[in-house]
Amino acid sequence: MAINVVNKDTALLAANLSKEGRQVLFSPVEDFTGITDGDFADLGYFPADATIAPTSNITRTPVTAQNREGGAPVTLANPVTEIEVTYEIPVLTPDDLIRDLHGGTPATAITTGPLAGTKVSPFNPGASLLGRMIVISKRGNSNIVRVAWHPRAFLQSNGFGDSQDNDTALFTVSLQAFDYTPGTELSAYDAQITQYGALFSVPREKLSALLDILAEEALPA
Repeated sequence: MAINVVNKDTALLAANLSKEGRQVLFSPVEDFTGITDGDFADLGYFPADATIAPTSNITRTPVTAQNREGGAPVTLANPVTEIEVTYEIPVLTPDDLIRDLHGGTPATAITTGPLAGTKVSPFNPGASLLGRMIVISKRGNSNIVRVAWHPRAFLQSNGFGDSQDNDTALFTVSLQAFDYTPGTELSAYDAQITQYGALFSVPREKLSALLDILAEEALPA
């Protein structure tokens, strides 16, 4: 049987060259001033050279047994024993809401007295916010939009950086394993949604419909 390369007509096309644009939406699952339950915050613009993509660290621990023929032990299996998936996200245009999220803990609004209109939150380095996250990736030459859906993710401040002489708010996002029952529109595809979420490839004209569906997924009880 002759080898058949299924994408031989498209694999080398210069038209495939394209930068991807990213949009990140985050929805806290705990009370947070300025974000109503179930709503999402847009993290804004990222520096032109930023890579907004997950990094996976997979740890495997081999299971070994005696070699029945003698000599070095043999490996029977090499199961995954630890999974860590993170995003590093530098925000170039953090508005007041994103700066509040960068604080790492929910703020409390002072509503009375001489400090009315002020918000106060604990100074708690390393604190993180648990929420839902959507990462939207678009290519200018494609009608297909990729959407990463993460039902639970910890959003944590990682200090401030500099991009083109502008301050950037640095976030580290760590995904959390989370099992939930998908809603009506996605229930038939439960097997495709893991504890860390799912990846959707959606036509541009269907993107809004998908986001509306995801907005109702994995809401806190």
